[in-house]
Amino acid sequence: MPIRSRRFLAVCCALLLPILFCPKARAASETSRLLSSMSLEEKVGQIFMLWFRGPVASEDAAALIRDRHVGGLILYATAGNIESPGQVARLTADMQAVAAATGHGLGLLVGVDQEGGPVARLRKGFTVFPSQMAQAATGRADLARRAASATARELAAVGINVDFAPVADVNVNPANPVIGIRSFGSDPATAARFAAAATTGYRNAGVICTPKHFPGHGDTSVDSHVGLPRVDHDRRTLDRVDFPPFRAALAAGAPAVMTAHVLAPALEPQGLPATLSRRVLGGILRGRMGFSGVIFTDSLGMGAVADTWGTAEAAVLALNAGADILLVGADAGRPASERLLAMDAVVQAVRSGRVPVKRLDAAVARVLRLKQRYGLLVASKLALPAPDAAERADTPQNAALAKRIAVRALTAFGPTKPALPAARDAATLIVRPRLGREAIDALAEAGIDAWHGPQALFLPPDPDAGAIARAEAAARQASKVILLATNARKYPGQRRLAEKLALAAPGRLVLVAAESPYDLPLLPKAAARLAIYGETPAGMAALGDALFTTQLFGGRCPACIAPAGPTLLSTK
Repeated sequence: MPIRSRRFLAVCCALLLPILFCPKARAASETSRLLSSMSLEEKVGQIFMLWFRGPVASEDAAALIRDRHVGGLILYATAGNIESPGQVARLTADMQAVAAATGHGLGLLVGVDQEGGPVARLRKGFTVFPSQMAQAATGRADLARRAASATARELAAVGINVDFAPVADVNVNPANPVIGIRSFGSDPATAARFAAAATTGYRNAGVICTPKHFPGHGDTSVDSHVGLPRVDHDRRTLDRVDFPPFRAALAAGAPAVMTAHVLAPALEPQGLPATLSRRVLGGILRGRMGFSGVIFTDSLGMGAVADTWGTAEAAVLALNAGADILLVGADAGRPASERLLAMDAVVQAVRSGRVPVKRLDAAVARVLRLKQRYGLLVASKLALPAPDAAERADTPQNAALAKRIAVRALTAFGPTKPALPAARDAATLIVRPRLGREAIDALAEAGIDAWHGPQALFLPPDPDAGAIARAEAAARQASKVILLATNARKYPGQRRLAEKLALAAPGRLVLVAAESPYDLPLLPKAAARLAIYGETPAGMAALGDALFTTQLFGGRCPACIAPAGPTLLSTK
């Protein structure tokens, strides 16, 4: 063989051998091939995750996949997507079957918010783990890791491959209307340790997680679902308070991050929320923190961005800022038509040059690599529902783990004796104002009914004078009164109720912060003051045991509880 031919052969081998024998090189080659074969519309479809209505693969949902090439779907109970484990498994498999029949046959990302506690879209037939604040109250990060792994396995059993968790926000504002017990607490180091543990749990179970809401939603007083919050931390405070949990989650291998629709003037002085800011996503998250994974937006239908920029324009701005997946969720009051308008706006922005093709290609490439890494690139491999989905969800082992966490989280603020244990009979009165969220109220009241013996009085979320008078009358006759406050900060009627019960049952009132421990400073003195960090089934069972037996309260509150001021930074 001539020398020139041998050299040519050697060069070819040098180029081909890494691809043939290196899995990473083969994966990169496959995603590059896919990207180069896609039309503009197909690329744009891959960077959208959209909501849809109904419990089956409807024509509307199928058209999003077939005609608009959408790369991901998000499930909501409020949109009617979730009924039971078996139904969800069939739904996700049917959607993947639709995707398998498209030109590239790319698998779908299927996401859900399953944080535990108050944010758990999957309830009936699934394990609802205690809230993140409850998990932190145990002091055991290994329990948070195990809860994340168990949650991930249940999601995988029904074909869900993305969980929008954990919440990495450090909740330093007691009046925060949207984070609260969803957070691991108000201490950055604790939040970082638990965020890393949860991320490890998801990673070990093979489900994509998205620590959220970057750069931090913990010191806000506006709910971004309805308005545009503002975080006035300077860069030093952001670095000390808000960033540590995100850094820890990234170090633990988080494959994705979700953004926050918050103004952070110290990072972005031009009045853009983080989701739409190149300085925040490109400069801080990618630049300073070195994150190379996928950036999901929070839903672009939320009031924080939709009411100012509109969902379609927000999609264009978010992509230009560096987001990779544009999420349009089932936000209250937003029409379904906004999904397609947002996709059309991005297509037009790329055609006009407003969004560079290179920026779109970079986002699509990250999405494809994420799917490749998690075995989601080929839809046909995902198109059969697990026959044992119901058995793999809400297993006895997972229920026992949830109960263990709930028991260890129970926190007493001061002595509990002689107020507890209470008698498990009709002389004990349980008073609970409803939270106003049907799913949580139903499970909480079922949990109280399961205590068997005490009389129960369920009131409206904001009790009026008549409801309070009924509770007062019953309390005067009771040997012990146990009030479960569900949102005393929002509802003044709950605060008035607690004050009246304290007078009607002096020395006999037990106060339970059933949802947020931040309610306790707003309530009067009582014979015992407790926190359970959310009314999950496990939490209610654990509370029932603690109220009527000699069980110890071993939890330590991970939130700084102080009655005054909108922020706790001064106490650090």
